[in-house]
Amino acid sequence: MVEVAAGVFVGNPSTRIRDRLWATLATRVGDGQAIMIEPARNEQGWAVRTAGRDRWVPVDLDGLILSARLRR
Repeated sequence: MVEVAAGVFVGNPSTRIRDRLWATLATRVGDGQAIMIEPARNEQGWAVRTAGRDRWVPVDLDGLILSARLRR
């Protein structure tokens, strides 16, 4: 994986590696936020995982993934 900006990593790991990375990230994110965009068999061709204190939340709207901001 390549760090293209501070804390932003881009790569194409296998599903097994991606799941292991996510398990580690999700337990260590603390008050931060982690977002993973990965290939998926849907109309958009990708899915989103989020962990931590979410500022934006993925919402499935009839098969289309959109980002929503939670009201506080």
